Amino acid sequence: MDVRYSLWLISRNKLVVSGFVLVAFFIFLAIFGPLIVNPEIAQRVDYPNQLKPPSWQHPFGTDDIGRDLLSLIILGARYDLMIAIVVIASSLLIGIVLGSISGYFGGVIDEAMMRITDIFLAFPGLILAMAIATVLGRSFTNLMLALIVVWWSGYARIMRGQVIAEREKPYVAAAKILSIPSYRIIFRHILPNAIYPMLVVATMDIGGAMLTAAGLSFIGLGPSPFEPEWGQLCSRGATYLFQAPWIMFFPGITILFASLGFNLVGDGLRDVLDPRLRR
Repeated sequence: MDVRYSLWLISRNKLVVSGFVLVAFFIFLAIFGPLIVNPEIAQRVDYPNQLKPPSWQHPFGTDDIGRDLLSLIILGARYDLMIAIVVIASSLLIGIVLGSISGYFGGVIDEAMMRITDIFLAFPGLILAMAIATVLGRSFTNLMLALIVVWWSGYARIMRGQVIAEREKPYVAAAKILSIPSYRIIFRHILPNAIYPMLVVATMDIGGAMLTAAGLSFIGLGPSPFEPEWGQLCSRGATYLFQAPWIMFFPGITILFASLGFNLVGDGLRDVLDPRLRR
């Protein structure tokens, strides 16, 4: 694929360019946040400064225990992006492997795998994640495990359909005639042609995973209440919604823009990878 032509396609859509800028900004915060803000100072309890409104000293105000909200949001970028990216990457890997095996071999293997997948798809995702997170307890690791259990089945179903469409093509038949092992046909020949839609869906799902993780944290199923995670900050702010609305507003708007950025990047990838749109 011509890189210059792909960049030209992306540059035509100003919203997509804005999405790439937003994603780059939040990735920058996730990587360099602890260098911009001292974590020990940012998370230090300071009751004399609690519930201070936005000012030059505290641009986003302070929370209920006196911590600077802007510093907490900067530090929280690492946690929220890590949760979303780990969840989607792990789910994508599981879905690709299981969906490829199911779609390529068919028969009993396909039937067994798809019935298991259907069981997970039958449950409402958020309720299933809530149940798993409740059983496992509060922590970043348990929150990610709960979301992975919810997310992998969708990718497996999509990947199966892509592999079924590819396995009937002449290049697969030629590979079989040459007695190339099945695993090489799947992962070296079929997968590169079938993975593009998965990448688009996964990029858009990063925003969804971020929102879901924040929602679980908001209702008390995420990490510790004192961690600078965006959903956790919104949860703390809900108690003071009318007294100090900035505690909930600024983390909430941050989650919105981060999710929007990944959705717009997904739109850009779709424009580049979809042959019909390239034409």
